[in-house]
Amino acid sequence: MEVGFKEISDSVFMLTLPMPFRLEHVNIYAFINQGRVSLIDTGPNLPGVFAALEKNLDGIGRKVSDIDRIFITHFHADHCGLAGAVQEISGAAVYMREIEYNRATTDPRAMLERLRSFYLRGGMPDEVFGRFAGLLKMFRNATIPFKAERFLEPGGVEDLDGMRLEVISSPGHSAGQVIFFCRERRILFSGDHVLPHITPNLSPDIANPWFHPLRSFIQSLCEMKGLPVSMVYPAHGWPFPDLDRRIEEILAHHEERKGLILASVKAGPKTAYQISGDIFGMELSDFDKFLALNETYVHLEQLEMESELQRQTEKGIDIYLV
Repeated sequence: MEVGFKEISDSVFMLTLPMPFRLEHVNIYAFINQGRVSLIDTGPNLPGVFAALEKNLDGIGRKVSDIDRIFITHFHADHCGLAGAVQEISGAAVYMREIEYNRATTDPRAMLERLRSFYLRGGMPDEVFGRFAGLLKMFRNATIPFKAERFLEPGGVEDLDGMRLEVISSPGHSAGQVIFFCRERRILFSGDHVLPHITPNLSPDIANPWFHPLRSFIQSLCEMKGLPVSMVYPAHGWPFPDLDRRIEEILAHHEERKGLILASVKAGPKTAYQISGDIFGMELSDFDKFLALNETYVHLEQLEMESELQRQTEKGIDIYLV
């Protein structure tokens, strides 16, 4: 997608910002209310992104200093990374779920040893984790610290001077992600929950071990079916009209993925890292190996809960077998 802005509804704009990853961009959304601006998400604190935000706002006749409210879908840096910079300039109030704010304000260095233990237990080689740990510094710096004005509650309604945004719980990609639905305009701002051509990465939450990403994701997708939506505006990719059709495609994708993972285990006992290699291949960047292992793990967790396979621990490493 091209970096830039587009009016998608009266006084509502999609701002597309660049990112230095395979996704290449993130869409955030700006609402103009009596000369002031409210945002859904901000983009990450990475080179060139803040300048792109300024340029897009200039294109719609506004400045960063005009932003008075920021609604955050979830804690990942590409969604809240610039909230602190905007808040410092404009004094904008930031709203998000409390569980997501707690994750956004957790120092990754405090999590490093827990992460290392988890991924080595999953069979990731120590040298691969070592290189991945080096990426954590970049992600830590991609979020500028900010303060939340108050915490969003699922089922609540945010009033943007007459345009009402319903707050919908959408766990899966993260434990406390929310998305926003404008019922009178029949438009859904779907964050990373429902994307047009890819599925959001599902990852274990080391800070919240009670959270089951795949089960929560499937349940929240099913609960969204039937919403009277005419257009979906995602955080990545082009807007699309048929929410229910896309939900069915995503559900089918994860059923297929579970089948592939189960077939890998039936071929012989393996670690999660070995299974991820069967499914995704090993010719991946270290970051993509991390994402592949996460995706594999949440499906293994679900298959274990469904008693389709079992897990044994050998010399501190989990082995999956049928």
